[in-house]
Amino acid sequence: MSILRSREFYIALVIVSSLFIYVPYFFEVPQFMSDVELWLTETTVVIIAFSVWVGLYTSTRRELVRVQRRGRGWFYGGILLGLAWAMVLSGLLLGKEATIYKFLQWAFVIPGDSTIYAILVFYLTSSGARAFRLRSLESTLLTFGAVFVLLKQAPLGELLAPWAGPVAIYIQDTLAMAATRVFNVSLAVGSVVLAIRLMAGQEMALIGLVKRAMGGDE
Repeated sequence: MSILRSREFYIALVIVSSLFIYVPYFFEVPQFMSDVELWLTETTVVIIAFSVWVGLYTSTRRELVRVQRRGRGWFYGGILLGLAWAMVLSGLLLGKEATIYKFLQWAFVIPGDSTIYAILVFYLTSSGARAFRLRSLESTLLTFGAVFVLLKQAPLGELLAPWAGPVAIYIQDTLAMAATRVFNVSLAVGSVVLAIRLMAGQEMALIGLVKRAMGGDE
């Protein structure tokens, strides 16, 4: 069996890469380890950038098939495809300061983002109404805290209840900050545990290539 198809090869690759990333962050290391860390970080950024092109290619292929077959929503798929490639080509050929690029951004991208957030408001409101039921002391405190924060964030709320602003600031700077730090600490501990399990070969399902390469052997 080829070494590229072996489970141990990917475990060793993950361990070596993780050591070059984590060790220079906590300890003083030789310059070559710092150079390798920088190279790995920059390579990751480049791979992520290329993944955007993979997503664009996948979306283009899917929408072209839908348009050709006149499937459900093919008209909107064609509009999406045309606008996406118009943004890409105008940005690559003319630059982001070009008039056509700015027009597409202000005429389609920004209104589209606003529409998406406006739609999400209804779902957030309905889920909040179900979550903020005054059935216990914790839910009551959560409801009152949410009301104060919402009154501060909304311009009309500050006009109707100016006293809610200081209360909301206190909640955000003390209570919410404490909860955020607890969440950050938990996230850091979970990340370390996941990294250790990954280097130990217990979470290899996170690497899709291993599953495809070993599919015929298991």
